[in-house]
Amino acid sequence: MTLYNDEVDVLILGSGCAALVAALHAAGAGLKVLVCEKTSKFGGTSAMSAGGIWIAANPLARKAGIDDDLDEAFAYMCAVAPEGWNFPQHWRALLDAGPRMLDLLQSRTPLRFKLTGEPDPYADAPGAKVKGRMLSVLPISRLAARGNAFRVRGSTLPEIFTYHELLETDLYHKPVSTTLRLLPRLAGRMISLSAGKGTALMIGLIRGCQDAGVRLQTRAAGTELIVVDGRVTGAVVNHCGKPQRIRARVATLIATGGFEWSADMMRRHFVSPVQFFGSPDGNTGDGQRMAQAAGAELAAMDQANVTAAIPRRYEGMVHGMPVPYHAEENAIVVNRHGQRFWDELHVNLGEALIERDPQTGEPLHLPAFVITDARYPKKAPLVRFFARLVPGWLVKAPTIPDLARKIGIDPDALNRTVERFNGFAATGVDEDFERGKTRAHQKADKRKRAGLEPIAKPPFIAIRFNPSIMSTKGGPRTDPQGRVLRPDGTVIEGLYAAGASMANPIGTRGVGAGTTLGPFMSWGYLCADDMIRQARKSGILPS
Repeated sequence: MTLYNDEVDVLILGSGCAALVAALHAAGAGLKVLVCEKTSKFGGTSAMSAGGIWIAANPLARKAGIDDDLDEAFAYMCAVAPEGWNFPQHWRALLDAGPRMLDLLQSRTPLRFKLTGEPDPYADAPGAKVKGRMLSVLPISRLAARGNAFRVRGSTLPEIFTYHELLETDLYHKPVSTTLRLLPRLAGRMISLSAGKGTALMIGLIRGCQDAGVRLQTRAAGTELIVVDGRVTGAVVNHCGKPQRIRARVATLIATGGFEWSADMMRRHFVSPVQFFGSPDGNTGDGQRMAQAAGAELAAMDQANVTAAIPRRYEGMVHGMPVPYHAEENAIVVNRHGQRFWDELHVNLGEALIERDPQTGEPLHLPAFVITDARYPKKAPLVRFFARLVPGWLVKAPTIPDLARKIGIDPDALNRTVERFNGFAATGVDEDFERGKTRAHQKADKRKRAGLEPIAKPPFIAIRFNPSIMSTKGGPRTDPQGRVLRPDGTVIEGLYAAGASMANPIGTRGVGAGTTLGPFMSWGYLCADDMIRQARKSGILPS
């Protein structure tokens, strides 16, 4: 009987940004690497993202003369972490890996990056920077990925635009006129089959991995980890319907994404109701289940990348397209009690949205709604267009009390909330949540508008604003080298976890707009760093 059908040095399950950065780094050091992607497309949730990347003390900032260092970034992360969220060794490890990771990408892939004008959102925290930590990829042709050109996942977002263009134009409010104004450059991209944002990132990473000799397989789903004498020695992978036992001489990396498309896991670990998912429907928690079966401790299972999203059809299903539809001047977000509960323009509104009652564990605010008036549809044409995909998602009524009754909220409570907000609009000062106070720090983001306008013109509108999940962020607990841990704190040798598949050290609270992709990529790099050390220690690579 053959124990294994195939043998590699490093087996990587998943093909998002953390997975491919790890593959690129490991293969570049001389290791034989196999990447197995469950679906028919590479890129995972990373390819569907807007493509913002937060990396402190990065080489682009240094070249631009922006003063930043890792000690300042570490102080910032410590200062803005939620109460009780304390992972200093993990934070320091991913911060240290970030600049080296970006150097690797710029030297070993065709990817090129550009800084954005975005600041750290907690501007008053120690170590915060007004500019220099946020960047994104420039457009790249799908043809760069050669034979995998059309096996890189697209997005619910229009991939022809760059992240920078989303920030620097008013595309969300004026999609037609903005597209016409940018048409000359967009035409060139269409001719060259170029993409921006997360799709561009994954095209470049695929090309880098190809050049480094990484084997890439689609329709290859990991189903079980192989454990011998307490060590993970590989995995069973169902490739095109045929189970294969693959040996990994150095390590197996779980980077299979989140579990948001698993109804059972969401029911057990997350608040309800949830609105839309912005990830591939293959994200069903395979990596988390495999790791737990191999003895791993799961943690942070109630954490996620939570955002505002509107419905968009993708691969035959309704997914969520990230759009800040709650951030208009004449709009507020209210909870099931008809009350505002957070600054609608705050980057971490999603964190408040999923807040739980500490006694019961039930959500404090859900269901939630955006409340606005008749002027809103003209301001938000994308919402007006895509609302038809989900009947009942947007409702109208002639008065605020009538609207409240339609959505199941106390009419008097909602009426008081709207009247109070309209009073703030008259004075220009939000006395409850200081909305708009930090707008001076975010002038580059034209998707969000400063100012307060009354909600006064009928018919009045309510739009559901329950959590939309780009990816969950819970999974096996790891040490600062990315090695998976058992409940007793011991290391499961040969097993690593990264990205949305791990108990992420940056949970729901983002320390910047790009603190999903940036830390995920940095973590993939540091996992590969440790694999390379282990390979040298065991003699698989020369020391």
